[in-house]
Amino acid sequence: MKNGYLSAERHPETKARYKKEIAEVMGLSLRTFQRRLDEANIAVPRGLICPEKQKEIFHQLGWQEKTH
Repeated sequence: MKNGYLSAERHPETKARYKKEIAEVMGLSLRTFQRRLDEANIAVPRGLICPEKQKEIFHQLGWQEKTH
């Protein structure tokens, strides 16, 4: 942990989620989230996204969640 941020890979509540839910967690609209996935050439299946794929998405997009 550095600068008050917790790595998404270590987030204890990671569970299967839809793209819309992941976008909300990241503070993005669904369209912006999809655009970022496209720009990073990340293929995401329809439906629920498993925690392992979410970790890959968070890592490739360089995302970190702010802790309270």
